[in-house]
Amino acid sequence: MSLLKTEILRITAGIFSILFIFTSLHASEIQWERVKNSSGIEVYTRAVSGSAIKEFRAVTVVRGSLSSVLAMLDDTGSYPRWMYRCTDASLLAKKNIFERITYTVTSSPWPVADRDIAVKSVISQNKKTLAVTVAISGLPEYIPAKPGKVRMTKVNGYWMLEPLGNGQVRITYRLHSEPGGKVPDSLVNSSLVDIPYNTLYNIQRLVLQPPYKDARYKEIVEK
Repeated sequence: MSLLKTEILRITAGIFSILFIFTSLHASEIQWERVKNSSGIEVYTRAVSGSAIKEFRAVTVVRGSLSSVLAMLDDTGSYPRWMYRCTDASLLAKKNIFERITYTVTSSPWPVADRDIAVKSVISQNKKTLAVTVAISGLPEYIPAKPGKVRMTKVNGYWMLEPLGNGQVRITYRLHSEPGGKVPDSLVNSSLVDIPYNTLYNIQRLVLQPPYKDARYKEIVEK
């Protein structure tokens, strides 16, 4: 066999090996399951490796601009108005418009104690698609424990805002968290539909109202 043929066979075998690995990884990825589709809001959940708590992803389209949605996310004091089960929220630190740390309290059904955590948010915008991502990560050790509250041990997720043109924005809200303390996993997982659904339902309504409706950020490029 010539050296050329040998080299071609070697390269071909390598390509098939890479394709096999890619296909195997893709097949092993845990798939999302749609669990609710109502009022223009779709909610999906899926299992997370190494955790008994599922991850959720919720999607909707709202009338408004990137800035109007960001203005809501920027208004920490308003969180109890639209973030489902949030009873208290405050701004702990703000480096600039793109980076901040907030504190939130989430109510739990009796007899489970309310949960709290500090969360870091970092905003970025894709220069090509103009999509805005707000990456969120929990900081459980950022502030001391508070009486009557159980500190969540993990929060990771993001908000993604995609401009669709004609005054519309697609919002994707994705999150995985660990509640901390002793709480039945089934109770936590049962709330993973109501929390994102009601949160996006409230955003649909409030984003059209002042002061969010006409908000503009010079740092954000609109479509």
